[in-house]
Amino acid sequence: MNRIAMLSLVTLCLSAPHDLYAQGGAAAGDVRYLPGDVEVGDKSYPYIVLPPLEVVEGKEYPLFLFLHGAGERGSDNERQKGHFPNRMSSEWYRERFPCYVLAPQCPKQVKWADVAYGNPQNKPEPSDPMRAAIAALKEVVRDHPIDMDRIMLTGLSMGGYGTFDLASRHPGWFAAAAAVCGGASPKLAPRYAGLPMHVWHGDDDRVINVERSRVMVRAMKELGLEVHYTELPGVRHNSWDNAYGKDGCIDELFQARRDPMKIQRATAKLLADVIAPDERVAFLGDSITQGGNNPGGYVDLVRQVLKEQKPDSVVIPAGISGHKVPDLLKRFKRDVMDKGATLVFIYIGINDVWHSTSGNGTPAEEFEAGLHTLIKDLRASGADVVLATPSVIGEKPHGENSLDAMLTEYAAISRKVAAAEGVVLCDLQRAFHEHLGVFNPEDKDKGILTNDGVHLNKEGNIFLATEAARALREAVMKR
Repeated sequence: MNRIAMLSLVTLCLSAPHDLYAQGGAAAGDVRYLPGDVEVGDKSYPYIVLPPLEVVEGKEYPLFLFLHGAGERGSDNERQKGHFPNRMSSEWYRERFPCYVLAPQCPKQVKWADVAYGNPQNKPEPSDPMRAAIAALKEVVRDHPIDMDRIMLTGLSMGGYGTFDLASRHPGWFAAAAAVCGGASPKLAPRYAGLPMHVWHGDDDRVINVERSRVMVRAMKELGLEVHYTELPGVRHNSWDNAYGKDGCIDELFQARRDPMKIQRATAKLLADVIAPDERVAFLGDSITQGGNNPGGYVDLVRQVLKEQKPDSVVIPAGISGHKVPDLLKRFKRDVMDKGATLVFIYIGINDVWHSTSGNGTPAEEFEAGLHTLIKDLRASGADVVLATPSVIGEKPHGENSLDAMLTEYAAISRKVAAAEGVVLCDLQRAFHEHLGVFNPEDKDKGILTNDGVHLNKEGNIFLATEAARALREAVMKR
């Protein structure tokens, strides 16, 4: 459904009889929840949307994504209204916080984050219910007038674990996040760099021990990250009553704005904290990397922070327009190894695919063999390596751009080579498509992260600088 159609539906809902939609809430006579569902695998997952009291044409509204607790699991699309949606549906909250609330429902016997609550070890891939929550978010931002810089994430208990989990996977999606009586692996802490995190927990919680929040807060503070912790003396498991109360965190969340540059700089600072004082970081690639060396480019953005934090560090730009893997093989020793690089970010593959349309691409076997040679020789020189997958040639949904199938094949080769060589993978193809799935609701072929479907605009450079810094830090931490 397009936005105009949905706006008409919302207008109808706000003036329709009371029983048009499922009921529930502190002001039931005024509440019209909009039901929906998404498919993940062969299973349907329901969700509800609470719209603002009034939707003005041409205006965009904040969105709260709420992850409920274990007690609200099911498939009735009703139980998850408790606690946060019902509170936000009351007159005081709706007038003070004109916004949308999205509340997906997790089925029984499964969790938002598939972890053991006492000793959480978050898994690399999201659970199916979390995939459904992400799919619901993508659907809602397409169908409703959402302010994309004001998407807030919160959840309680099982949903508090889910909040930590989802915020770690996609910190750049949210303006702020609030995890209430939840927890996660402290290994996730670096992923929250630059994202305002609010954590609430009762110190007498008999269901989820307060230590689960304490360990997360300690991990974030040790890294110098922004975290707002409220521990409630004598409060048991119902700390959401305080967190979502009139003196809780909703007002702060509502005022927050998504800040990709803040996330980028905080992430690059974490990289600067762990590199050697005289680290020599090389960026090897094509025109995207060549342009990345210009002011405001992704290489430049990383360099700015590294020079601030480690003045003796050196960034080696080594991108040349039009280059493919065979071109890198001819020059990487001169441009990277001979300059003493100790840490190398390889971002190649776009032209190897793109130039196939004119008969000048790189055969898959040659592409794979070339990557192996680059990595083996660089590591033999003493450098640590990060290999990035080729990102996008067109910003439409994955599968709808003309070269997506071939690009996916070559990205798979990059993943295979990184695994075989034991180097860190920066999966840009996946990262770009996941980001575009939310922030390109109109399915444009360019203009979100790129100028022309390939070369980065300002937002794309910030995005890539963040992804590169995370991957480079991971490589350093493996030393």
